[in-house]
This record gives sequence, structure tokens and C-alpha cells, in this order.
Amino acid sequence: MKLLPNRRLVRFADVGTISYSPYCICIRDDIVVIYSWSVTGNNQYNYTSKNHIIWMNTDGIVTKRSLFSESVWKRPCSIHNLESGLCVLYRVNTEYKLHSIELLEAKSDKCNKLYAFKGIYGLNPQRNFECGGMCVDNTGNILVSDYRHHSVYVLDKELKYKNRLFDSKNGLDKQTVISLLNDHIWVADGNQIFIFQYANI
Repeated sequence: MKLLPNRRLVRFADVGTISYSPYCICIRDDIVVIYSWSVTGNNQYNYTSKNHIIWMNTDGIVTKRSLFSESVWKRPCSIHNLESGLCVLYRVNTEYKLHSIELLEAKSDKCNKLYAFKGIYGLNPQRNFECGGMCVDNTGNILVSDYRHHSVYVLDKELKYKNRLFDSKNGLDKQTVISLLNDHIWVADGNQIFIFQYANI
């Protein structure tokens, strides 16, 4: 929230800056989390990702900020504010649509990494994992849309693979974003949407 010279209050006024642009937002338990990001450098001289995460209430009052940098190109695509931390889906390559998932310690000013998704099928996720989207059920399981393997599967709270829910046998081909609503998982796939029954694992 920002107070203008004319004494007018503007809600959610300090979300972006000249240096950072908002890339992701999520709302949970009346807490709004916004992940802003910028990058400097290039392929020849390496990249530096600059991350700015803002926690605020639904009135737009900032309650916490985290600022940290990493010597890597890693753009946030989706976030979920969990009890255990902040789950972030990153795109990790400028040329190919490869991704990673990390759980960050939200209590830390630097958002230290607690866990990282190690992949399935024995494949390194940063070389093989192309994720269209993720969502979280009400017990904290993370549901992941894996574009390369035409599947939707479940990760536990430590980002370890649990089991596959749906795949090409269920009609999935080019699935991307996913969401949960009333015990059903919605999966966007090409020019159609699949709706599957979902029971918490």
C-alpha cells in the first residue's frame, strides 16, 4: 500500500520496480505472494538471476520481503505458498523449455532451498523435465503436468515422486496448465480440457 502526495492510499502499489517485473502470484489464507524477477548477463559471461519475493495481506500491506540472487538463468513460472515453504516452478533454460521445481524456506530472508525435484524414470529434470504447470491439493501434495512424458503425477512435500495419476492412456498428449476444483483436476491439453476425478493421495 502506498500513500500518494494527495493523501490517497493505493493498494498493491509496490509490486514491481524498475529492476524487477512480477512473474507469478498466488493467494492462500489471505496472504498474497508475488514473485518478481530480473536477469543480467548472457550465455558467454553467465547470467545472474535477481529474485524479489513479496508477502502481503489482501489489503495490500507488505508483511515481508525477500531479496536474493543466483548465478544462473532461472525464471519463475508458477508459485504456491505452502505451510512448509514456497513451492516454485522455474524455467531453467533460455533456449529450451526445461524446468525445475524447488521448495524455498519462506522464513528465511534469502529463501534458502529446502528441497528440489530430482526427477523420475532416472532422468535429470534439468535436462529432461518440461513442465506445463503445477497445482497443490489441500494436504500439500504437488500435482505436476509433465509435457515430455504426457503425464500428470504427484510429488510429496519433499518434492519426491509418489505416483502417476494420468497419462497418454487417458488421452493426454500436449497437456500444459492444470488446476484443482471441487475434487476434480482440470488439465488443458492442446485445444481441449480434460476433467478427471481426483482423490487426495
